[in-house]
Formats: sequence, structure tokens, C-alpha cells
Amino acid sequence: MKKILPVLISGIFIWGCAKKMTPAKSETPPPAANTGSVINNTAKPAEANTGTGSAGVNTPTGSTGIEGVKTAAPRERSAAETAAIAGQATFNAKCGRCHGLKPAGDYTAIRWANILAVMAPRANLTEEERNNVYEYVKANAKK
Repeated sequence: MKKILPVLISGIFIWGCAKKMTPAKSETPPPAANTGSVINNTAKPAEANTGTGSAGVNTPTGSTGIEGVKTAAPRERSAAETAAIAGQATFNAKCGRCHGLKPAGDYTAIRWANILAVMAPRANLTEEERNNVYEYVKANAKK
């Protein structure tokens, strides 16, 4: 009995942990590393003519691209938006090396400036990378 009880308890413990560690199967993809971007990367079409696609689902019609989806002409991005997009990539790559990424909306722009003053030298950011990261966090900062 003394030998069976520890084995039984260990088995129950391992079985319980294995159920928690097994990922749930879902059809949705896992979230990106940092999904806090509020920058609109694509332009919306000027007119949205909707029709009924397969299975009664509303899909845009008119000038269509792949699979009947209406494509919009890409719009020009401002310098701040371009810098913010580059800053998001730098933020995800360099800031996530040593610690978990904080959502940009957790802090105000002023607080992010103070954080960057301390962390940019530690992450070996160039001046351009630092400015790009600041543009990204400023665009997504808490108001």
C-alpha cells in the first residue's frame, strides 16, 4: 500500500497537468506577438457594394480580386505611420528579447518616453530605431 499510493498520486498529478498543457484545438489562428496597433494599414474602398456570395454570406462585388473580394488601391502613408510600422517591428524584435512585451496602450506617451530613455541603450537601439519605436508606442499609447 505504501508503494502504490505515491505512484497513484504521481499518476493523477501528471494526468492533470497534461490536460492543462495540451492546447485547445480551435480554428482561429494564435494572436500575433503584439496586437495593439491602431494604425490603419489598409484603405477601405470608397463604395462598398455588397452582394450575396456563396452560402448567403455578404461579400463585396464590383471590381474584384481573388475570390470575389473587392480590392482597394493602396493609400499613401504619412512619415509618422511608416515610422510607427517600422517601430512595431523593432519593438517586437528587440524589446521582446529580454522580457515580455507590454501592450503599448498600458502607458501614456510621456511614460513611454521615460521607459525608452532607460531601455533603448540596454536594447542597443540606434537613434532611428528609438524614434520609430517611440512613434509606434505614441500612436498606441493610453490617452
